[in-house]
Amino acid sequence: MAANSTLDILNRLYVLHNRSLAVYSHYAPPDKRYRHPHAWSVIAQIAADHIRAAERLGGLILEAGGLVDPGEFPMAFTGLHDLDAPYVVKLLVERQHKHVAACDRLADQLSLAPFAQAAAREIAGEAKGHLDNLRELADELAGSPAHA
Repeated sequence: MAANSTLDILNRLYVLHNRSLAVYSHYAPPDKRYRHPHAWSVIAQIAADHIRAAERLGGLILEAGGLVDPGEFPMAFTGLHDLDAPYVVKLLVERQHKHVAACDRLADQLSLAPFAQAAAREIAGEAKGHLDNLRELADELAGSPAHA
């Protein structure tokens, strides 16, 4: 695998984490987060993990002589800060399914860059843990009196 290809894959992983919905929620917190403080603390932890993963990936890119592409948040995120936690968590679960699949696919593509692949697989494992946490949170919110 060519270095450029490795850098492209690492940059895609970087953008996937750096511009996730959880990270967007960190930078543009919702107005109604007081209604479900536990939910927003879980989302904040996922955002912190995404930011940390992006920093790690950015370091790998720079060490390999590449440039980090920060990416952009999807425009669709701009209308989400007015929504309440149960709906946002549902969106996060849907997006996290795709996030996990993308992380796994991109990690597989790093087979000729073992150090980068190991980091990508670790980050993919963390993404699977986030999906489990979000599913639990969605179930919890679905059973809450405010959502019933």
